[in-house]
Amino acid sequence: MTAQQKSIFHAVVVGVDAYRDKRIPPLTCARSDAKTMAGLFRGRIHADEVNIELLVDEEATRDRVMDMVGEELPRKAGPDDQVFLYFACHGSPERDSPRGQDQPYLILHDTDFDRIYSTGIDMVHTITRWFERLSSRLVVLCLDACFSGASGGRSFCGPLHQKYRDAFNSDEPISLQDLDMGRGRIFLAAAQDHQPALESTEYGHGLFTYYLLRALRQVPSEANEIGIGTLADAVARAVKKETEGEQIPILNGKIEMAALPLLGVDDFV
Repeated sequence: MTAQQKSIFHAVVVGVDAYRDKRIPPLTCARSDAKTMAGLFRGRIHADEVNIELLVDEEATRDRVMDMVGEELPRKAGPDDQVFLYFACHGSPERDSPRGQDQPYLILHDTDFDRIYSTGIDMVHTITRWFERLSSRLVVLCLDACFSGASGGRSFCGPLHQKYRDAFNSDEPISLQDLDMGRGRIFLAAAQDHQPALESTEYGHGLFTYYLLRALRQVPSEANEIGIGTLADAVARAVKKETEGEQIPILNGKIEMAALPLLGVDDFV
């Protein structure tokens, strides 16, 4: 691959703690999740090989997210590029849908509690359209949200789970040009539909995001990338163990040797 054809890592990273509609309770760690995730990629990948868009709280409106992911990103990201989409926010089903269908929605800063259909992001149809509009060889969507409406996680009610803590550092930037990151359209979610996605105020992160960051920050031993299947399995096993099966991350999609870069920090605790 020549310099003119350099592969670019594009990421849209969204985190929402604060909601305009006060009937939607605030979260504690979603903004921190998003800022840490965006900072990790910015700090560890060569500046001319990475394009990071970070939206937090009032910046993360439905229209802005739809424009950025559905309009701007398909025009920026080429066929040889990689796309990483990340959301840390509330999720909710539309409980009072006209036909009784509990569709899952991402809840953004300006979502209206009474109008989730028109002011949230439909996880069934919108995500499919996003994937269809992106021509990039690898698209990975990670969600640290839950859609059950159950108490105890990133849904509309319940106490927050409190455990853990971490420390993040930086190191010399890496290049993606020699990595084979494969192809695919991949969906990695923090929990199954009926489960909560737990936060930890002591850790400062959602539990799923903590273990995702931990996996990505491994120091390479031989390969400089981690397969998506390996990544998903490691995160799922860790989260399941910590929560005694209360939360189990899931992986869906098509994988053709798909991988993400290992970003290499050896003092993660």
